[in-house]
Amino acid sequence: MEGLMKIQQLRYVVAVADAGSVTEAARRLNVSQPALSAGLSALEADLGGAIFDRRRGAMRLTQLGVRFHRRAVSILRECDVARMEFRRGLERSTIAVGVLPTIAMPLVLDFTRRFSIAEPRMEMTLREGAERTLMDWLAHGRIDAALTISDQVGADAWIPLEGDPLALVCSCDHPFARRGSVRLADLDGVNFILRAHCERGREAHEILEIRGVRLRLVLRTDQDQRALAAVRAGLGVTIAPRSLVGRDTAFVPIEDLGLARTVGLHLGPSIDPELAAMLTGILKAANGDFADAGEVAPLRHHN
Repeated sequence: MEGLMKIQQLRYVVAVADAGSVTEAARRLNVSQPALSAGLSALEADLGGAIFDRRRGAMRLTQLGVRFHRRAVSILRECDVARMEFRRGLERSTIAVGVLPTIAMPLVLDFTRRFSIAEPRMEMTLREGAERTLMDWLAHGRIDAALTISDQVGADAWIPLEGDPLALVCSCDHPFARRGSVRLADLDGVNFILRAHCERGREAHEILEIRGVRLRLVLRTDQDQRALAAVRAGLGVTIAPRSLVGRDTAFVPIEDLGLARTVGLHLGPSIDPELAAMLTGILKAANGDFADAGEVAPLRHHN
């Protein structure tokens, strides 16, 4: 049975390679020379080959030794990082929150800011992902909660913010901007910017097809910043949720579209109840100030 390689043996290899001699390496590591020599010999016996060329009184890495040394340095770095992260975790815990890319950034930033104030000893990390990806991360414990949308979440794990309808978004000088509302038929032949990542995109497309509305596609993008920049520039119009739209664009209701999404916080199955309650309160407080942070009307939460 092969022996088990020890971290200390890797440290011996790196120290000897750096020092050029067993004597100096032993001094730097504060171990006895016989112990270091025995450790190296045991490791080489286990590997079945020489790491160092001991001829001419110097300790030089063999060709295989060079490769082994490079790997040993990498492993030791990882060990040091793991130790540092563990010790840091004893002093400051971390909560991982997934974020759907189409959640308005002002709401996300205000949510994290309020959390850091309320719980300074806990660090919040954010991970962006698609809706299904976030659900998978939650199920496997990779994140503790998710700012997302969902139609299939149990009431006990879902903190909803309702009232995020989809409507037409156009530049402020577009003819539609002067109207109180539009109908789907009004979009026929209009230059359109497609938000390819929109969670309600497929439903909207099906509705448009049923109504026989043909859009003139001028841009397809999965980046909301690009889509809204193109809208502001007058390249075309798009369909987007209310929470993403600022006062530098016009948001015009579509009378016969009838699509909306529910944004909220999906809690993971193993999250601490007290932490869950804190996150809920912070989310509702952040949403209450969303008008100032995002320059749009705040979403309403369930009582």
